[in-house]
Amino acid sequence: MDRTVPAAGAPAATAPRHTAAGPAPTGTLLSVRDLDVVFDTARGPVHAVRDVSFDLAPGEVFGLVGESGSGKSTVLSAIMRLLPSIARTRATTLRYRDTDLLSLDRAALRTVRGTCIGLVPQRPMTSLSPVTPLRKQLRWFLGDLPHDELTALLDQVGLRAVAERLDAYPFEFSGGQLQRLLIMLAALARRPAVLLADEPTTTLDATVQAQVLRLVLDLRDRLGLGVVFVSHDLGVIAQVCDRAGVMYAGRLVETAPVTELFDRPRHPYTQALLRALPSRYTRGQRIEVIKGTAAGANRLPGCPFAPRCPSADDLCRDTEPEPRAVGTATVRCHHAEVPA
Repeated sequence: MDRTVPAAGAPAATAPRHTAAGPAPTGTLLSVRDLDVVFDTARGPVHAVRDVSFDLAPGEVFGLVGESGSGKSTVLSAIMRLLPSIARTRATTLRYRDTDLLSLDRAALRTVRGTCIGLVPQRPMTSLSPVTPLRKQLRWFLGDLPHDELTALLDQVGLRAVAERLDAYPFEFSGGQLQRLLIMLAALARRPAVLLADEPTTTLDATVQAQVLRLVLDLRDRLGLGVVFVSHDLGVIAQVCDRAGVMYAGRLVETAPVTELFDRPRHPYTQALLRALPSRYTRGQRIEVIKGTAAGANRLPGCPFAPRCPSADDLCRDTEPEPRAVGTATVRCHHAEVPA
């Protein structure tokens, strides 16, 4: 487990009591402030996440989008306290409702995971044991649930037929079926208030992807879930999210309501991502790509996007911008426009 750094002298917190029954509470479900994650490697420390802050409300879908290696999945692992032992996690606030997640001991964390915060992992084809029948694996998560109750759970995610094939192995099911099964385990088995979805559609074809997205939104509407949805696909973010944060080199460089993010992007990286969408081009047009890579961006002074930004100047290359409000967005850019 990762090494966490709560406030000095803070006592270990107890796990929150979570009940599935009753209306969803008002207020913030998840609060993240100034989250940093550093991996201590043989080649020295690697700063994977820097100063990430956001809130999640009941019934809200908050998206995290960015290219591979930007830190999206690491943020989810930090929230769940599932990072490896070489990771150091720090945050001013990492809180589920009134519970400080950084102060929980191992026993308390086990009661939070799944019960309060559910996780849909990447790669459904490899997230379950390939050598164990599905029935036995479901018992690990659900206990000895009566067959009719298990069938009812499967039916809620469109998998009623799977109830008759529980002695089969995961490789005997499709990727879409396994993804629905993982969503069932994360969102329905213990009815958490927060669902962390880590690129749940990446390995699926377009038709199954649409079905999974509809399932996530249906569960959000029925259960009042707050969802953090990680994706590298801006099209998916536009379909399912209310707000989104764009990550680059471990930082949230822009956070805004989805409509504003697409209609009026403020950060040069967000603008470049949108210009690279194939849907914006007609047949025969050359797609405008983002030149360069993010490799080594965390080791440079100034704005990490400066080496790839056509608008960068000496201020950008020398001084890292602080997040600031621009309209309803929060942007890390020295030159983001300020409304009159």
